[in-house]
Amino acid sequence: MAEKKVEKAETKEKNFKNEKIKRIWNKITVFFKKYSIVSYSVIGVALFFLSMMLTAQMKSMSDTEEMLAGKRETQLADDLVTLQRKYDDLKQKYDDSTKVVEEYQSNSATNSTLISSMKEQITSLSAMAGTTDLKGEGIVITLNDGSKVTDADLRSDSLVHDSDLLTVVNELKAAGAEAISINGQRIIATSAIRCVGPVIQVNYQKVAAPFEIKAIGNAQYLESAMTIKNGVVDLLKEYGVSVTISRQSDVQIPKYEGTQTFNNATTVEE
Repeated sequence: MAEKKVEKAETKEKNFKNEKIKRIWNKITVFFKKYSIVSYSVIGVALFFLSMMLTAQMKSMSDTEEMLAGKRETQLADDLVTLQRKYDDLKQKYDDSTKVVEEYQSNSATNSTLISSMKEQITSLSAMAGTTDLKGEGIVITLNDGSKVTDADLRSDSLVHDSDLLTVVNELKAAGAEAISINGQRIIATSAIRCVGPVIQVNYQKVAAPFEIKAIGNAQYLESAMTIKNGVVDLLKEYGVSVTISRQSDVQIPKYEGTQTFNNATTVEE
């Protein structure tokens, strides 16, 4: 009897414990069921806002790309305009250069003729100015001191004077001499022939007898002009000066070695 009571008590206690456990489990189940809905709601809301943020970000990125694309297009348009201008400038320069080349090509014959004419003119002017060596047919006159003259009315000595050289040079110029020299000194427009004490200077250089006067020109005409009756040669011989004349086919006359400057004279502009 006592054993049945103990067994009944144990069963009752066991059932009580089971009932208590069941109530606790039910509470836990209800709690999780209740708060699982809230969790899902929180997660849903979070996902909604996250999707909205992503959508806004994607729209912002799209707008940025469109803005950058617009800027790139504007920059490219500006670069294209700049390149077009540079191309136009280069093309204009190329066209201008081509025209110049075509003009030179078309006028090459005329230019060559003009250059050749200018060279000839420079050569001619240099020859006339005495700044270049010359050669050609002509005559060579040699004057040397002679014996005393017998006629005192003419001159007291038979020495060659500066006036004698001047007379010969002037006669040669009048006869058409194209170039003249005295003992290697080229006679030009500014040449001076003068007596300085016991010596004669030509171009400020001392020269002494015998005086060799060279002249380029028509040899026959020059000789005839010098040997004409009662001309320069006859007069010099009367003074007692020794005079010899010879024709030559290759008379060489050097260029003027001095300097030619104009300190006061200037050209007149028209």
